Amino acid sequence: MIRPLRPVLVLLLLVSRSLFVVGLLLVGQLRAELPPPRADTSETPSVVYFTLDQNAVGAGMTPQLPIVSRMVASLVCAVTGKPTPDAAWRSLVKPGEKVGIKVSAQPGPVGGTHPAVAQAVVEGLLAAGISANDIIVWDRRREDLVGCGYDKIPGLNLRWVEKGAGYDPRAVVNTAAIGQLVYGDLSFKESRSSLSEILGPKAQLSNESHLPVLLAREIDKVINIPSLCDSYFTGVNGALAGMTVGILDNWRRFSKGDGYGDSALAECYADERIGKKVILTIMDGMALQYAGGPYASPVNCVSYSSLFASKDPVAIDATALRLIDEQRQLSSMPKASVDGGHVGEAATRGLGNNEQNMITLKRIGVGGFGQHPGPASVPVSPASPVSAGRN
Repeated sequence: MIRPLRPVLVLLLLVSRSLFVVGLLLVGQLRAELPPPRADTSETPSVVYFTLDQNAVGAGMTPQLPIVSRMVASLVCAVTGKPTPDAAWRSLVKPGEKVGIKVSAQPGPVGGTHPAVAQAVVEGLLAAGISANDIIVWDRRREDLVGCGYDKIPGLNLRWVEKGAGYDPRAVVNTAAIGQLVYGDLSFKESRSSLSEILGPKAQLSNESHLPVLLAREIDKVINIPSLCDSYFTGVNGALAGMTVGILDNWRRFSKGDGYGDSALAECYADERIGKKVILTIMDGMALQYAGGPYASPVNCVSYSSLFASKDPVAIDATALRLIDEQRQLSSMPKASVDGGHVGEAATRGLGNNEQNMITLKRIGVGGFGQHPGPASVPVSPASPVSAGRN
């Protein structure tokens, strides 16, 4: 004899069936609301332009401003396809827009962004009609800028983040990577409530970083000028790291790929408040620092006499990693690219190309931009600046 189901069991079956149906409906709704697949950009190659002039670096590895200015002018014409530097700069920045020239001064006066390169960009913008009041040269720390000699350049509108404009509490960047807050991070809380906390404060963990006030509230567009320098934290202290690790608080969570570090760094750059503001990347290759970065280490620097430029920050960094690896190989050192996983992560997010076969290096002649608006279509290997610089 089959016993009838108890009312409680019947109710449970009905509830389970209802939940199953609701679940199917929710799954269908979620599928309908998923964003469309990201466009495949892998078929679009990137171009990294570079100039090389052995006379650009003088005694004491000091860049010569007149030559550097011509190199910058040639590059900006090549990247924009404009016949003159004035037209090139005006195609990137319009009068009334505030432009921030982000430099990388932490590697010091030899391995960091040289003031002459930033000065050449400022002079180009001024000549194109951009007001001096709308041009800012900035970095994280004032002491780094002073150490590189930026304070000695007349007319530069220097700004800095730490102990300066500060971080914006309303401009938060969240990622999966978690870091330990330290003094100087905006969310770090100093506690003196107990003797144990005074002697050994508890770790404060957070997955949040904050944008500088400069970038969040003042600067409309960024010209990023990293240097050709390695980094203990990210392999290369380049375009991507310079606009994330180099400007955000709680940045230690992005280093060496710990946890979700590589992915988080790429995710931060993809934030429209960061990456979309960068209109041009110029990499200062007057010197190549292959070890000790992102800190100053002149003993690990070699004269390179080059500048690189592109609208693809991933391609710039991928090229820099290959050049640094090449120099490290000559010195029997491990590859820097081992710690540069964020470059590949950025490529997977559609921020640019990192594969060598998808990047064309084009050497641009210095000067003559008025008569030759187009770039010199001479594909070269990444090793060419090295070999040419030693001839």
